[in-house]
Amino acid sequence: MLLDSNLIMMDSTPILGAPVTGPAVALTSFLIPGRAEPIPICAKVVGEDFAGGTSITFKLTQSDTEAGTYTDVPGSAVTVPLADLKVGKSIGWRFLPRGASKPWLKMVVTPSGTFTAGKIFGAIVREDDLPYEAGMYIDKGVVQG
Repeated sequence: MLLDSNLIMMDSTPILGAPVTGPAVALTSFLIPGRAEPIPICAKVVGEDFAGGTSITFKLTQSDTEAGTYTDVPGSAVTVPLADLKVGKSIGWRFLPRGASKPWLKMVVTPSGTFTAGKIFGAIVREDDLPYEAGMYIDKGVVQG
C-alpha cells in the first residue's frame, strides 16, 4: 500500500480513555469527495490488541476550511466492540462515505470505558487494502487458515 503523509489521519495513535481527534486531511481537489470515484480509506488496529474498555466509536468529521468548524460526516459513525479490536483488524470504512461533501476531513475516535492498550492507524490511501483472510491463501496445494 502506498501512503501519502499528507493523508494520514492517525499513525499508531494510542486510544485509552479520552476521545482522540486526528489532524485535518485535505481533499481539496474534489468538489464533493464522497461523490467522486470510490476513494479508499484504511483504518486498522496496529501494534497491539485493545484491552480494557468495551467498544470504540469511529467517525469522520468535515469542514469547508482547515481551521473551520467540523461537523459529522453523515453515515460515517461505526462502533466496534472490544472483541473485534485485534491487531490487523480493519475498522469501519472501505471507501470514503458518500456523505463526505467538504474538502477537509478528520477522524474522531471515542472509546467507551478506559482502555489500557490499543493503537489506531487511519489514512486516505491510494488503493483498496484487502489482505487475504483465512481460507483465501493456498500454499503448495493446501488451503491455509
